[in-house]
Amino acid sequence: MRVARVDPAGRPLENRRRQGAQAIGIVAGWVVTMLLIFWATGSSDRDGAAVPWLLALGVLSWALAEHIAGRRGLVWPGSALGIVGPLSVGLGLSVVTPEMRAAAPEEQMAVLAGVSAFLMSLFLFRFRLPGLVSPVVTFTIVALFLGLYGADPERLKEVEGFSPRGILAAMMRSPVWVAGFGLLSALAVFTARRLDLKGDDFGLASARPLHVIGAGVLALVVGRGLALLPQPLNLILLAAEWIVIAVWALRINRIGVMFTAHLAMTRPLVLAIAGPLGLTLTRTDWAWILIAICIGGFIAWPTLHEQSLRRNWTLGPGGRIPQPRKNWWWRYWPYA
Repeated sequence: MRVARVDPAGRPLENRRRQGAQAIGIVAGWVVTMLLIFWATGSSDRDGAAVPWLLALGVLSWALAEHIAGRRGLVWPGSALGIVGPLSVGLGLSVVTPEMRAAAPEEQMAVLAGVSAFLMSLFLFRFRLPGLVSPVVTFTIVALFLGLYGADPERLKEVEGFSPRGILAAMMRSPVWVAGFGLLSALAVFTARRLDLKGDDFGLASARPLHVIGAGVLALVVGRGLALLPQPLNLILLAAEWIVIAVWALRINRIGVMFTAHLAMTRPLVLAIAGPLGLTLTRTDWAWILIAICIGGFIAWPTLHEQSLRRNWTLGPGGRIPQPRKNWWWRYWPYA
């Protein structure tokens, strides 16, 4: 099997435009094929006429991946197959029996997400496709959330966006989940850094989503924990966490980690400031706060990164010190 070569951001090192066009073509072809299957079988949510075709589509995706990703080493088309194939099988298995077809939509979605995550992980490790790391984690957490809470409106209100960190934010009521995901996120950050320093192409590219997901969840857990402390200790420690996140992001040369982790801990930090002042924040206020954090991060990063380079603090993917580029803007986040 030919191993796909990628840079630390997961991008292929050759034929990037062609691979991008091929991946888009695979997804578009899958959508058309799905529509044709449901049209030809006259399938609905009350029968399983399309199930054999959906399972066959998953098998076909694996066979094509063996050639496209396994023999030719094409990472983006292989990743596209690694998503559409598992989704086809997951959709088929979510309505494979009369009982499952009669189940609530959120129960069917839980099966779809769980099966898809498992099959995507097989594509991930068989064909070494780092682009599947984030989908595997996201679909796993979606399956877990829906399996535990279904379409509970109160829980859904606490979801902070369709991302692992955003979904887990709605599961932070239980100390067991907080402790479990805190340990897993710390392990993800540790593993990502080891891959950064000692991994091959696949390891370096896989480190990127592990860094982002792990840092976001860990910042969420730590931030929620510090928010429970009395004033002003909680504010002092939350501010320290904010600084530590920025320093660590500079160390590993990944601006995405800084944004993800800062956004994850924004809520407890802002509430620690607004609470004593008696301020009540609306959704519009929160939106402007998040926008300000993103803009402020983009403005501050170049200067902070420059100072980090001068002090030999930044040691990015591959254990390399970033080298200046002709375009001054992009020198600061080559492996974001």
